[in-house]
Amino acid sequence: MKIERFGQYLINSGIVDEIALFEALNIQRKKTTPIAKVALYEGMLTMKQVFTILNYQTDTIKMFGEIAMDLGCLTEGDVEKLLSIQRESRPRIGAILVEMAKMSQTQCKDMLEKYHKNKRSSLS
Repeated sequence: MKIERFGQYLINSGIVDEIALFEALNIQRKKTTPIAKVALYEGMLTMKQVFTILNYQTDTIKMFGEIAMDLGCLTEGDVEKLLSIQRESRPRIGAILVEMAKMSQTQCKDMLEKYHKNKRSSLS
């Protein structure tokens, strides 16, 4: 069973429309730190390794982490750690929609509570 994401839940609840969510997702994407930069900050890759990986990436559809593993620069565990750090630092869709004045802070909090309650009950 596929779990509905928070943005889709807001659309289905009539809180925001598809255009607002699309704009918020675009903002989120732009504000998300690229995995290469996270790897540099964490000291897991050198600048030379990052450029090597990026050069390989121009000729393939593989993701940065996949190429880094293929080249022996990172392990699968390293990539999972970097993706986790990236995910935790990503701005939340609800917060972005509040910044965009598409819903209030109180409304966002209430909808998050309802969303998590709904998600838990659908897993039972």
